[in-house]
Order: sequence, then C-alpha cells, then structure tokens
Amino acid sequence: MIHRPPPELVVAVVLGYLNGFVAVLVGIALIFARYIPELTEGERAVVTIVGACIVLLGLFVIAIASGLTRARNDARVLVTVLLDITIALDVVILIASPGRWFVIVDLVLAAASITVLWTGRTARFFARTGDARTG
Repeated sequence: MIHRPPPELVVAVVLGYLNGFVAVLVGIALIFARYIPELTEGERAVVTIVGACIVLLGLFVIAIASGLTRARNDARVLVTVLLDITIALDVVILIASPGRWFVIVDLVLAAASITVLWTGRTARFFARTGDARTG
C-alpha cells in the first residue's frame, strides 16, 4: 500500500517542475546569446549546443518529476542525476560568463530539489515504499 506523499515531496516535485522550466528558459537564453556580435563561429556553436542540452535537460526533469509522487525510486535517482548535470552545466556557464542571475536561480533550485529529495520525511517515504508502482 502506498502512503500519501509527505508535503516535502510535493515541494520537491514543484521545485522539479520549476527547475525544469527555468532550465528551459536558461537554455533558450543561451541559444539567443549566440547572436552576440563578439562571439566567434566556434563559440557560437558551443553556446548553441550547451543551450540545447540545457533545454533538453529541463524537459527531461519535467517529464520525470511526475513519477516522484508515485514513490518511484528510479524517478528520484534519475531526477537527481539530471539535476546534477544541470548544476555542472550551470557552474560551467558561471565560470565562462559570471553574473548571470538566471543561472544562479537555476543552480539554487536544482540544489534545493536534490536536498529535499534525499533528506527528512521524503527519504523515509521512499525507503518505506521501496520501488512501488501505482500507475
């Protein structure tokens, strides 16, 4: 029997959706950044590819986050991996171009989501339910 998810898990799901949405926006902003006149052709290609990867990561996070409330441990692990990749890409962006506030917001949301998923009542919820499937 699946117990009701704790409020923290609902917060983690909302943070996951929000993180995915912000990641999509950050990726789109990077794709548009390719039109900055100071960039060389090689830099434009890198910026475009990184932006596209971030958009895809954001969409994956949104898609996988729905499995969290159904006590899917595999969804929790996959969301964590995707958010770790998002954090790594955000750090690269901040090193290459410091001062981008929207990247900092994305990084904080990803770190908060991971923290909520693996601590407190949320961790106990996943431990208690195992890898249950309800849908």
